[in-house]
Amino acid sequence: MPTHSPRVIRAVSTWVVALGATGLFVSTSSAQERSESNPSPEHVSHSGEHHRRVEATPPSDESIAALDAQALENHPGLRTYASRAEEAALAAEVEQGRWPEPRVEYMAEFSTPWAAHQTTDHMVTLMQTIPWPATRRASAAPARAMEQAARAEERAAAHQILRDIRRELVAIARAREMLLHVDEEVGLVADVRRIIEATLPVGRAEHSDLYRLQLAEAGLEDMRRDEEARLRAAKGRLANLLGVSTDALNLPETTAILDWTVDLPSREELAAMIEANSPVLARFEAERAQARAQEELVERQLRPPPQIMVGYGNMAPMYSHADPRHDVFQVGFSIALPIWGGRYGTEARRWQAGASAAEEARAAALRDLLAQLESARSRATQADERVEAYREELMPMASLVSAEVLTGVEVGQRSVTDYLGAVREEWDLHGRYLELKAERANQLLELQYLSAGQLAAESPWAYPASLRGQR
Repeated sequence: MPTHSPRVIRAVSTWVVALGATGLFVSTSSAQERSESNPSPEHVSHSGEHHRRVEATPPSDESIAALDAQALENHPGLRTYASRAEEAALAAEVEQGRWPEPRVEYMAEFSTPWAAHQTTDHMVTLMQTIPWPATRRASAAPARAMEQAARAEERAAAHQILRDIRRELVAIARAREMLLHVDEEVGLVADVRRIIEATLPVGRAEHSDLYRLQLAEAGLEDMRRDEEARLRAAKGRLANLLGVSTDALNLPETTAILDWTVDLPSREELAAMIEANSPVLARFEAERAQARAQEELVERQLRPPPQIMVGYGNMAPMYSHADPRHDVFQVGFSIALPIWGGRYGTEARRWQAGASAAEEARAAALRDLLAQLESARSRATQADERVEAYREELMPMASLVSAEVLTGVEVGQRSVTDYLGAVREEWDLHGRYLELKAERANQLLELQYLSAGQLAAESPWAYPASLRGQR
């Protein structure tokens, strides 16, 4: 990235030579001294933050992991999916352990009042339905599939939170870099304005030049306020993800995320990562498994469970009432006959349609993910190429042009308007350069999200190891 300090020094030195005889040596020397001793814009007066340019170093793994852990612990949306998964797991336990309740039946027979002999018979029966083991397992399978779907939703939400954290770090780094650049431009324009002010008494500059420089300073001040607003907004969104106030944010140095580059795998490798690991696809797989489990349960219901009965009876004698009463034990067995089983077939076809719908939804989701892969990979590659072109060719060229125009201003061959136009071109180039770096970082983060964290697993911005993949 070009720096303006050498250009300011050259400009001021030329003006010192030209104006030394006029008694203005002190004012221009002080400007040169400020540029040499304090090239950063930290001492430029403005209403926002002060920013010092430092070498971009990647954050430690622990610092990013701390942000991830804080967000995953505090985000209410994630806890919602976790509670749903726990609910489904408990439902599966309930179904797996469910047994039909036993039944006790008591019956008594009383003779009519006009019978020759008054008798009473008593009978107690215990009945128990014995479910088939396979049917019990099939009853729990839909709930287990629901648990898998909830877990997939939870992981998908966690991956989205991790991606959003990193996107906000990109936004914060970009805003900070833009503020540093604005401060550099403010320092440069202020130096030139002071020179113009110093030359007004000797007629080497015009008041219109001074006004243009003052307007440029006002425009830069507006830009600074815009960037400070963007920085505050990004910090606010990040604080919301972390579940803390903005004042409580403890951010690591993340400027290096703008320079993050990854050797991208081939399209086929990335597509395989997505298809194998995306929790979005796992959710549809769980829905399909749930429909298949319901279909199997319906088929199991075509084989009703048996029921056994054990009873005791105390009966009056049948032929001679002088005989003693009879004590009898009863054993029985019953099973339902599903002869009216048409509804079972209809219900089975219903769940077959549900499974087909889940398969089609998964295929559609996979197509969307692959389309996003194509877009993100293409945009990341294009942004990386343009970043190289800006850094190696366009920005050095713009810096050289603005320096030459400034020299022309010094010797009276170019106007301040020409110089401000050259500075504006350099400013615009630098702004686009930062936007391209942010674009590249965001597209790499998108690819990381699409691959469920499998991409760049060893980078400082990698997902936690427990959250890579769909399971």
